[in-house]
Amino acid sequence: MAKIFLVVVLFVFAEAVHKHHPKFPKDLIEKVACTSENERIRNEIIEKSKCRDPKEVFVYLKPPSAHEQVIPSAVWVKRCVGICDYEAEGSSCVSTDTVMKTISIRIYNVKTKKETCSTYQIEEHRSCGCCNLTPEECGDSRIYNPRKCTCQCPNTEERRNCLRKRNLNMRWNRSKCTCEERRRRVQ
Repeated sequence: MAKIFLVVVLFVFAEAVHKHHPKFPKDLIEKVACTSENERIRNEIIEKSKCRDPKEVFVYLKPPSAHEQVIPSAVWVKRCVGICDYEAEGSSCVSTDTVMKTISIRIYNVKTKKETCSTYQIEEHRSCGCCNLTPEECGDSRIYNPRKCTCQCPNTEERRNCLRKRNLNMRWNRSKCTCEERRRRVQ
């Protein structure tokens, strides 16, 4: 009986601490009246969140090895971020054009306690687009290419050889990633 009483007391105490502790907010969503001002603010947020032009994001630079530190350790770079479609999920904001940006850095070697100057290549996005394709949709024979928002065959050499045999009644099947004999038309 004493154990049950102790459990109940601990539960009540924990519940009281949980409700009043500042790290545990009661509700993050508060119901308010639907007004034209609220609608205007919501629409502004949606417009800013859409996948359009690349936005500045903070990207951490990876050091060449575990015993080295890169200075600066992070930089602002333009990347494609945002929401493509508020109505249907699954669409992602992807880069349609990229460029490699060169950043001047210092590398500090923790073991030798020496610093060297260097450059760091980081990808920067120049334009964005929406992609409704997921890697799972590519299946086992094809691989997902997020840059082009397509499923592609990994066996490019086999594809080239097949295309050379076009006049020998062979064709490349993109969905199966195999070289097949063309079907003969019945006349």
